[in-house]
Amino acid sequence: MRLFERARVLRGLDRLESLWREGGESGTDGVFTALRERLAGGALATPPPRPHATLALLRSADRQMRLLAATGLVAGAAVVRAAPAGALYLNVGQLGWAAPWMARWLRARADIRPVYMLHDVIPIEYPDLVSRIGHVTHRRMVDVAARHAAGFIFTTAAAAASVRGALRARGHTPGAALAMPLPLSPVFWHREAEDPILREQVYFVIYGAIEPRKNHLLLLAVWRRLVARRGARAPRLVVIGAPARGGPPIVQALTQEAALRDHIILAAGLSSPGLRRLIAHARAVLMPSRAEGFGLPIIEALALGTPVLASDLPAHREVGETLAIYLHPDDADGWLAAIEHLLDAPAPLAALRARIAGYRPLSEAAYFTAITAFLHRVGDGSTGDG
Repeated sequence: MRLFERARVLRGLDRLESLWREGGESGTDGVFTALRERLAGGALATPPPRPHATLALLRSADRQMRLLAATGLVAGAAVVRAAPAGALYLNVGQLGWAAPWMARWLRARADIRPVYMLHDVIPIEYPDLVSRIGHVTHRRMVDVAARHAAGFIFTTAAAAASVRGALRARGHTPGAALAMPLPLSPVFWHREAEDPILREQVYFVIYGAIEPRKNHLLLLAVWRRLVARRGARAPRLVVIGAPARGGPPIVQALTQEAALRDHIILAAGLSSPGLRRLIAHARAVLMPSRAEGFGLPIIEALALGTPVLASDLPAHREVGETLAIYLHPDDADGWLAAIEHLLDAPAPLAALRARIAGYRPLSEAAYFTAITAFLHRVGDGSTGDG
């Protein structure tokens, strides 16, 4: 574990955001431009080709070199020696703590108070949705964090209840904790001018990793019925994301049916500005997940004034409150009816958009004010929850 000066880390973060095109406009995003043309009636969609392994390796090496150019090649200082006395250690990465040796340095620095953000315990609660190694890794991560934590940060009260239950089941006593919803990224506070091409298109969006937990196959069943009923007038479904574990068979299912190839479009590698413009013009964002600890697409869509259909999960209701439409993740009939209602009922859709217009997401400033106050309490030895 190494310690680096703040200015060097900030230079690295700035370069990383540049590589991810986070600060640009959607018009500079080639993936967005191609997707926009596709929605406007371009050539039939095909799954994005996978780059040759050598090319992918070269691209990765190029990104690493660009980061090193911004930060310089330095090893940093040993945190055991260099960390200030009585410091707080905040870890938001979660999975790295599955390896017990990652926490060995804390034994030599009993004065340091660690605080961990635990996003969820889905791999423990739903082992059927993850790999065996994912299940075991998550259990180890929870154990390591619980043995050292002076405090925990959760993204929702629902996630907090799940994590606390997992901690108690594994013989740990949860300590000081704060349940605080994640803030909206500055990218999604920005409203772009209306896109004259996207304004004329009728499409829905689902985005995130393509994996069984996200329940894409429910939407595949719904779109089969939409196309059977409406033919060429059926809306498009834009699926944004890269395959994760269990994802390749889902991608194959989404793309193998000839009747759906003009109605289900896959895209990966969008910049946040490109994603923002696409969401802003969608009829709705769909989130039929089987399990979630938060639900970032919900707040991003609502902030842009776009309706949301989400699975009826405690975390989703906590995040979307009364502004989203909630449906059971196995209720294909209900999802079909809700989607057709958004297609065929302009007055209720306008009323829903009017309600969503009053949504005010949490800002980064408000979020970090609350986080800082909690960290001060932990540093002072307080055990109260927030």
